Order: sequence, then C-alpha cells, then structure tokens
Amino acid sequence: MKKSLIVFAALFAFLTGFASAKVTVRKDAGGWRMFDGNREVEIKGITWSNTPIGMDYNYSLWRMDDDFIMATLNTDMPMLQAMGVNVIRSFDDVPPKWVEYIYENYGIYTLINNLMGRYGVTVKGKWVFPTDYQDKDTRETLVEMARNTAEKYKNVRGLLFYMLGNESNYGLEWSSTEIENLPVGEQHRAKAVYLYSMFEEAIKAMHEVDPDHPVGIVNGDVQYIDLIAELCPSLDIFGSNVYRGWKFYEGFYEDVASKLDKPAVFTECGADAFNAVTGKEDQWAQLQYFKTQWEEVYQEGYGKGRHQNVLGAFLFEWIDEWWKIYQWKDLTIHNDKGTWANSGYSLDFKEGVNNMDEEWFGLCGQSTVTVNGVNKRLPRAAYYFFCDLWKHSLYNSTNAEMERFFATLPEDIYLSRGNSETIREDIKQSKLFSISSMNVSAQFTTPVFLNYLLDDIKDGHNWRDAFRYVNNEYKSDGYNSDKMENKPSLQAEASVTLAMNPVENVNGSATFKAFTGEPFSRLRDHYSSYYDDVPYGENIYDYEKNFDFYAANLSYENKNFDLNGYYHTGHAGYAGNGDVFNITQDAFDIVGYDTYGSKAPVAVEFTGKGKLSGLSVIGGPEIYGGAAPQIVANYYKGFWPGVKGLSWINYGFLFCEEFGQSENMALAPFNAYGSGRKASVYGEFYFNDIASVKLGILHSGSEKVGAKYTTKNGSEKEISDFDTLGAYAQIGTKMIPYSFVYANAIYRGLVADTNGAPVNGGFFSGDSGSGNRLELQAGVDFGYGPLSIKPVVRVRTPLEAANGTRSIVDGSPFYVGQGNRQSFEIETVITYDPEGGTWFHNWDNNETENAKLAFSISGLYQLYAGETDLLPYKDNNGGTVDRNDGTIASGDFWRAYNSLPLQHNLWQFGARVVANPSNSLRLIAGVNVGHQSPSVAYYGDPDDITFIGANFAARYKRWIMRADATVNGWGSAGWMRDQNYTFPLQYSIDIACGFKKPSFIDSNNRIGVRVQGANFGKYSQDSYHALPYAYRDNPDGARYLEFTTYVSVGL
Repeated sequence: MKKSLIVFAALFAFLTGFASAKVTVRKDAGGWRMFDGNREVEIKGITWSNTPIGMDYNYSLWRMDDDFIMATLNTDMPMLQAMGVNVIRSFDDVPPKWVEYIYENYGIYTLINNLMGRYGVTVKGKWVFPTDYQDKDTRETLVEMARNTAEKYKNVRGLLFYMLGNESNYGLEWSSTEIENLPVGEQHRAKAVYLYSMFEEAIKAMHEVDPDHPVGIVNGDVQYIDLIAELCPSLDIFGSNVYRGWKFYEGFYEDVASKLDKPAVFTECGADAFNAVTGKEDQWAQLQYFKTQWEEVYQEGYGKGRHQNVLGAFLFEWIDEWWKIYQWKDLTIHNDKGTWANSGYSLDFKEGVNNMDEEWFGLCGQSTVTVNGVNKRLPRAAYYFFCDLWKHSLYNSTNAEMERFFATLPEDIYLSRGNSETIREDIKQSKLFSISSMNVSAQFTTPVFLNYLLDDIKDGHNWRDAFRYVNNEYKSDGYNSDKMENKPSLQAEASVTLAMNPVENVNGSATFKAFTGEPFSRLRDHYSSYYDDVPYGENIYDYEKNFDFYAANLSYENKNFDLNGYYHTGHAGYAGNGDVFNITQDAFDIVGYDTYGSKAPVAVEFTGKGKLSGLSVIGGPEIYGGAAPQIVANYYKGFWPGVKGLSWINYGFLFCEEFGQSENMALAPFNAYGSGRKASVYGEFYFNDIASVKLGILHSGSEKVGAKYTTKNGSEKEISDFDTLGAYAQIGTKMIPYSFVYANAIYRGLVADTNGAPVNGGFFSGDSGSGNRLELQAGVDFGYGPLSIKPVVRVRTPLEAANGTRSIVDGSPFYVGQGNRQSFEIETVITYDPEGGTWFHNWDNNETENAKLAFSISGLYQLYAGETDLLPYKDNNGGTVDRNDGTIASGDFWRAYNSLPLQHNLWQFGARVVANPSNSLRLIAGVNVGHQSPSVAYYGDPDDITFIGANFAARYKRWIMRADATVNGWGSAGWMRDQNYTFPLQYSIDIACGFKKPSFIDSNNRIGVRVQGANFGKYSQDSYHALPYAYRDNPDGARYLEFTTYVSVGL
C-alpha cells in the first residue's frame, strides 16, 4: 500500500510539473508584480524580429522548414538567454510547438499578440481596411479572433500572457455618417469609444476560454487612457508602445496609476542606432537612450517607493530589419533613410530631418554572412549593457544598488565590444569598391537528333551520328564545323558585381560578365547583345566576344531629392503614379532586351522629396526597351479635400519630350515622322465607398500633324491637332456588397498612340495603347473572403476603318492593327487565395505564396469583327537602304505584311495552382488551352490553331524540378506566333539539387540536369538550325532534344 502511494505521489508530481500554472498580476504595499504560480516574473523582454536580409514584410519564420526554424532559434535563443531575456513578444502565427520548444530549452516565455485588425480584417468574406470598430459584424469577427487565439494557446507551456492590438488608437481612420456629423476634434475620440469597448468584449471572451493567463492591450502611449479605464474594466495589463526619447517621464506612470490603476508594460521602447545628422551608425547614442530609459524603469518598479506600477518592458527590437523603408525593394541594402521625426531623440534631431531610422532599431545588426543559413548577428553596445543590467532584479533590487550600477557602467567596454563587430563588418562591406555578388556557372549540352538515334538503336549502328551532325545551315561554298555542326558543347560563365560607395550618400554597382561563348541551344533566339555585338538574324558563331560590361546603377540621396542612374538595370514606369495612358513603361525585361540587342534602360531619374515630393523626372537615350531618346516629367499627388462626402483626390500631370531626327520607314516605321511630344492630365475622385471617378486627357502624336492618309472609301485626308487627343474616364461604385462595379470609356485620336499596358492579374489581355479607337469596358471586381471573381467585357472599334492597303511602312501615319481593330471580348479571372499577405498574381508568387492551397482560373473569348491594315513586321532577310541623313544602312528591315481577316470564336483558358502541403514541400501546376490566331500573318499554319499546354514545378527541401509541355503550340520566340509556325510537341524538364534552398525565380546555386526538345511538323520552321541538312526543306516528322548538365555557384 505504502509503495502504491509513493508511486501515485510521484506520478502526480510528474503530471503537475507539466501542467501550466496560473499567471497572475498582483498588487500589494510594494506595488505591482507578475507571478507564474508563486514564482515572480519580471518582464525583461524583447520584440523578437527575425526577418533575414533579402526578405520583406511578408516573411514568416514559421513558414520555413523545421530545419531552418531550428537553426534560427538555436542562433537567437542562446544569445537572448545570455542577455537575460526571459520573454519574447511574438504574434499569433507562431505554432504552439515552438512556444514550448523555446520555453523548455531556453526558459524563455512568449507573449502572444493578436493584432485585432490593426492592419485590416476579413469580415464576412470582405477585406476591410481601415478597420471599422463601430460595425457590428466587424466587432463580432474580432472578438471571435481573440477567442480563437485563447483556444489555440491556453494549454501551451511557455505562454506568459496575451496582448491585443498594436497602437490601434493610431488607426482610427474609418468613416461613417454618425461619426462625420460630429465636430472634427471629437471624431477620433468617438471612434476610440468603439475600439476600447470592442477590446473589453474580446478580453472577456479570452478570460472565459483561458482564465489562467492575463490579457492586455497594446496602446500607442497613454492616449485615451481615461476611456480605457472606463470601457475596459476586465483589462489585466496596460501595454504601451512609447517613444519619448531619453525617458518615459513621470507623467506616464502617474497617468497609469491615477487613471487606470493597472500594471504597465512597455510593449515597445528603445532607440535606433543611426545618427541622421552624421549619417553614420551611432551605438553610443542608442546606449545612452536605453541607459536613461531603464534607469527610470528600475526606479518606478516594485518596491522602489515611486509609482511601483511597471512590470518591465520589451525592447524594440532584436535585429535590424532591412525591408522597412521600401517594404518590397532594396531588400539587400541597409537603408539609412529616416521615416519620421522625433524631437525627444535630441542627439540627432534637426528641424526638417527625419531622425528615426526604422531599419536600425536592432540590439543587433545583421551580417550578409550566414551560418547554417541564418544571417550572423552583430551585437551592439546596448546588447552588452543589458547582459549586465538584467542580472539585477527589477522587483527585489534596491535604489542604492541600482544607483551604484548606473554610476559605474563600463560604457567604453560595451562600445568597444559592439563597435568591434561593426568594424569587422564594415571592413567587408564599406570599402570604396567591394564584391557584392559573384556567380560562376558551367553547362555541358549534347544535341540529340532522335530520328537518327532511334534508327541507330533499331539497326544496331553506332549512335555517334545522333549527337554530332551537319545542320541545315550548311552552304555550298564551304564547311565550317564550329558554325554548321551540331555537337556536344561546353560553356562557362562568370559574373561579378562590384558595389561602390565613393562618397557619402552615393552608392552604385557594376556587373561584369566573362564567358566562353553563348550557352548552346538550337531551340530559341540568341542573346545577341549579351554575348556578341551582332545584327539580329545573323549567326552568333560568326563573332567572338568573351567579356561584357553588363549592367550598372548609381544612386545619390539627400533630403530634397534622390538621383538614380540606370544602365541595363530595371526600374518602374509611372503607371501607378498617374500615368493612366502608359506613356512610360516598366523596364524590367532585361533578358528580353538582351535577346533583341538592347542595353536598355539607359537613363537618369530624379525623384523629389519634401516640398518636391510627387515630382519625378527621367531621361536618357533609351529609358525602356525600344524607347526613343526622351525626357519625362511626372507630378502626382493626393490630398483630402475637406469636403463632406468627397474623401480623397489624386491628381497628376505628365509631360514627355522626345529627341532625334526622323528615320527611313523601312528602318524605323514608328519613328518615320521624327521625335514627338506627349502629355497627360489625370484626376481621381473618391466619394467614400459610394463612388469613384477617374478622368484623363492625353495629347500624343504631334509630329504627325499634317501627314496625309487614305480612308476606307479612297479619299485623302490630313492629320489634324484633334487627332492627337485622347481621353479616359472611369466611374465605379462599391455600393453593391463585396463588389466594385465599374465602366471605362477610352477614346484615342488617330495618332494618339502610347505604350501598351502591362498584362497582369491573371488576365490574358490588356490595354493596347493604340490610337485610332473608341473602346468601352464594363466589369466587376467581386471579392468574398479568399475568393475573387473579376469579369470584364470590352468592345472596341477603330475611328478610321482599315482600307486593306494602308501600312506605316509605306508612310501612313497610323494603321489598324490587333490593338484597335473592331472586336468584342469577354474575360474573367477567378482567384482563390486564403493568404492575404501575398498577391497570387504577383511576378514572384511562385516563391512567395504562403497559402496551403491557392489557385486561379482565367478565361477569354474574342471576336474580331473587322479586318486589319497591312501589319508591319521586321524580318531577317537583310538588305540595304538609304537613311534620312544620307548614309546607307544594311541589316534587317521592316516590311508591310498581310492584313488579318475577320476571326471569330477565339478563346483561351488557363489555370494555376500553388500548394504548400508542408514547410518543406511546395507544388505548382498550370494549364493553358486555347483556340487562337497568329498576330501578323498565316505564313505557317493557314488556320487558327488549338493548343494545349501544362507545367509543373516542385521543391522539396533542397531539391527542385520543373517540367512543361505544349501540344500544337507556337514556338518559343514571339515571332513564331506572328507568322503561325507551330510544333506538334515542345517539352522540357529540369531537376536540380541546391547548395542551399533553391529558388523558383532563378537557377543559381545548384547542380542539375535539363532536357528540352521539340517535335517538328508540317507547319514548323527550323530557324535555329537544330536539324540535319537533309531536313532543311521539310522538317515534318523530325524530333530533336538537348540534354544539359549544369552547375551554378553564387556568393
């Protein structure tokens, strides 16, 4: 019996040891303390930032594989433990198992913070931002979110307490009739009533689910503390993000004590480590702020005789985050651009200068050097200060003890230790010139003519002829084996990017490439400007070149403006900043520019700041691929008009002046009339959620005024000033639940041409930018929860119909082409994406999509009810022509090709799926099916074609594969659709193992094999000399593939 009692007692002790004790806050004569059971807990915490260099705001450690999570935890937690941290502030996406892991292995608690709609919330399927805390459905949604958080963590070992919101009092921006009827000064206070009453409901709900852990709110300073006292009686802890500079000051503690009588926790506090005046890292200043802040915290803590109501604080933050300035770009640059000014941080405060540098708040910096895939942490002086400070109890130390500590701080030692880390990093990174990246790759490609191979296997012959043979470029005047023989080929390439920091505020980089030759392929266009300076259409192997100054950029920043220079380095156009007519273009298609012999963009851009904010000016010989020399000035701003019912106005002005003389139409038909001028005026008007109106006026094509053209009935007319005008109008409303309903009207005069709009969002078609048209569009953007449906109808007609013989190559100032012919289109995109942090249709979504399952379905129907004029096309037959300046040009010229007839019942269907079954596995699949027409002429297949294509990609840990196949589709080059050349089958498969986690976006740091090939048919063309000479005149039935092994190593 006695033995049984002992066993029972031991089992009971074992089980209760793993049960969570009740966490409480208690007040006695000495003030406020926190307890875990009967054990005191002092808040020596930190906001645990862990975003690596190169990642953006959407990064989450918990979506990485377990190996990387473990590596990050085992990097940070020992350092935090040594520092004296006993609790980290994290959000409610952290899996419970990792909360327990951190606690059980390092003794560090976790504060779980539910943001409670601070940055938007989905309510009954509709995304709402800013969050309307007055709305009944929104309140119910948020309270349920809080309840779910408590359910998720209530039994998790290591949970210390909950916090709700994050400076939510600073986000009271929604509007309603009831609120707007109040005086301006009372509107935000009225909104705060709804906010804090909602918090009270959420706190009660969490207490019901989990009575064993306190619940608090994260407020912005002590704003509305009287309302909190009145409306949140269930509140356990008052959390506050406070940035007052040297101290929090006595008024903070007094307000909390007298108005609220709850314990306080600083949920964020600290200082950045960058001096905005000197433009350098300043660990000494960061240390001084932390020292005075925490001297005060200890003075105001339990048992010290003052207010005795602070439980501790969470430092902001663990490491610098390199994404915070631009959110999504410059993610590998540690920006030092201040985002807001605060006179409380007086050491670098200067009137008119933003001295708070969001990317420099870390107790540690980050190195670009990684260990186990994790950026090395570079502790600053403040880190070593807290290693010593937090050896002293907040509750049980005496005033005398802490006075001695602060009087005898070894600041020089802290600074020498912190600066030594920075100095070592600066030696690597802050030289006048330094290598910022390096990549070395090699590939060995074997061409395989499958017809020969299969015949040789069948007949028992030597297989050699299948891998080495004379191709169809053989000519009767001789034989050059390097040029006319397909054979196994080895190619190696190295690229080096040098970063430059010649003077303060000036940064740049230059990329150089060295190579043994172009990567072998007989299945695609050659990269003419990249590897050799050769005219388009001539064979690459006629030329020798092994080095290229590939790309460069330069930037200068000051408080009034930024100046950026681009040489073959991408930049954005102004479409998102008032350029509704697409006068400018994005310039990110570097590979496309390589293929067609351009070093675009070559440009310099000015971006205003301060009083010049909204003004941008860009100019250069080729600011995007194919652009004429020009300079563009754009001004785009927005403001609140202060008119009831009109919530916001955006307006913009754009002016573009082109330079250069006219050119022979055969050389440059789009420049046959010389340089021109474009300008636009644009405005957006938002009437709350009731309606929006967008209006624009365009002027383009002034150089063509006076030019003559022939109408459909044969009469001759002349281009007038009116023909250079265009207009755009949109009216939309959100009055229908979950929907934005809109109608667009587009008018373009005969010569009011601009660039086509980029096609994105899952659509197949977009605005052509063409002149000579009237177009009407109507659509709905419907969104309910993770589901969006976006149907649109487009009807288009030319102002001046095609006459069957008109061509810009023959001198006409305009023509009817694909972008302005009479047509009718219906298009719909359906998207399911439960992860709101990533846009499913973004260019890098293959890499960034975080949902367990997301997909889109796109469908397009087209009817071309009118013919085109003779369409221009640049062939590669060569020739000579007189230039307008009297010289003679030789090369490839533009021709007037066929006109396209009426084309009915064209359609296309596409789908894409991304799945993340686990943190280690990602799957991507797509399908593309259609019945479509060529875009210039039926020189290949005489009919419209029906094609089907599919693709699949997968990544598991360090393994990655991609595969795709297309049946009866056009060839890989765009010109093959122009002339309707099709292939019965095209395919590729690529399998590789990465030296680190491989990316879907590039092919760096891996070793792999790739197979790609094509089956040739009746309407195929062997333009790249894949086939033997015997198939020169008739490629039908030929089958060809390339087998490549490759390796790429990058630093």
